[in-house]
Amino acid sequence: MLSDRFGRRPFILIGSVALFALSIPAFIMINSNVTSLIFAGLLLLAVVLNCFIGVMASSLPAMFPTHIRFSALASAFNISVLIAGLTPTLAAWLVETTQNLMMPAYYLMVIAVVGMATGLSMKETANRPLKGATPAASDIQEAKEILGEHYDNIEQKIEDIDQEIADLQAKRSRLVQQHPRIND
Repeated sequence: MLSDRFGRRPFILIGSVALFALSIPAFIMINSNVTSLIFAGLLLLAVVLNCFIGVMASSLPAMFPTHIRFSALASAFNISVLIAGLTPTLAAWLVETTQNLMMPAYYLMVIAVVGMATGLSMKETANRPLKGATPAASDIQEAKEILGEHYDNIEQKIEDIDQEIADLQAKRSRLVQQHPRIND
């Protein structure tokens, strides 16, 4: 609900900045061997991660037009599974090879930088119709306005096609004139 009001980008940016800033403090708490601090560190990470992961369910579908939406979401999901699926193994390997228990925090900081870049480069999708979605009207007057816009769009497309046909016919005529055996 808040992302509908304030937008998806702020949540992604705030979540990414918070993940970058709070990863090390959270892992210090997790590595403290004090039960309450371990819980607090895990809770801190969960809240920060949910800040931007929660808006993905509404952000991702709005990024793609209807005719490719399912394929694009499936591709994005499978790429993320590939990357996220390797994360525990990679984190364990980093800790083992460096003998540094903070390596998962550094890994999360790198992910946060990717999240910041994503948040800065993505278009805001809140309160906008889905690309390729059929418009919905709340009353007859609004339906008439939508149909009027639709008809104007069709007329413009027809004019564009007519212009393309004229351009192609002119190109054809020039080519026919260049050929010695074709008469039109």
